[in-house]
Amino acid sequence: MKNKIRQVAVAIIKKDGKILICKRSRHSKNPLLWEFPGGKLEQGETLEQCAIRETLEEVGLNITINSAFAKTSYKYDDGPIDFTFFDASVVSGEIVKNVHEEVKWIDISEISDYTFCLANKEILARLRYDMKITF
Repeated sequence: MKNKIRQVAVAIIKKDGKILICKRSRHSKNPLLWEFPGGKLEQGETLEQCAIRETLEEVGLNITINSAFAKTSYKYDDGPIDFTFFDASVVSGEIVKNVHEEVKWIDISEISDYTFCLANKEILARLRYDMKITF
């Protein structure tokens, strides 16, 4: 059995109810599906440090972590992944598309109009439940 990969994903929600979503590259696994910023934990890094680094690298935003609000495991064909999902706020920066086809703020009520990677489905469920968001 392959070792589990540890990953983070970040839900960045602005006070106006907009949430940041990213469309995966057409050259990646699960191409053109939507996801939240995040990525793999590097050696010696905490989950929080990973979330901050990945968000800056992927979308150009400096964030502060508010809380870890969900953990889940998911098994893709190439192995299992342990996900930790964080709630975060933007401190500074401008959105850039470093690795994604598209990055945008959408109204949280529109989120069901987008097709997300399977492993991101848990974050959607937790957003609905923990944050009392209806969509």
